[in-house]
Amino acid sequence: MSTGARTALIDPEAAGAALRALRAVQEWRLPPEAWEEVGELLAELGTAVDAGDTGTVDELMRELEISGGRRVTRIGAGPDGTAPQDDGKVPVPEPVRERVVALIHSVDPEPGPGGAQPARPGTDRG
Repeated sequence: MSTGARTALIDPEAAGAALRALRAVQEWRLPPEAWEEVGELLAELGTAVDAGDTGTVDELMRELEISGGRRVTRIGAGPDGTAPQDDGKVPVPEPVRERVVALIHSVDPEPGPGGAQPARPGTDRG
């Protein structure tokens, strides 16, 4: 898991893609066992970011999108557009949310205005 205070040395394009995906994770609703898988991927992602291993970051981001993103339905709408039933999916657990936030700060250590949200890739920070 990424805990270092140094700037990640991954490719800017990969960093931008990682930021978009990590922000999306915070909105997912998954079964609890799927969150365990996501947590493991995030731990591996943190190691790859710390190592500056862009290739591994790209690979792990693809795995993350497959493990969570394709199974996600929009809050308030079932697969057919109707209200979802109690399908056992839960919002992101706090330990996973904390990992996501730490990774966001590792990938983009310069927070946007107010310091709460990292700047979006391609936006002017100054």
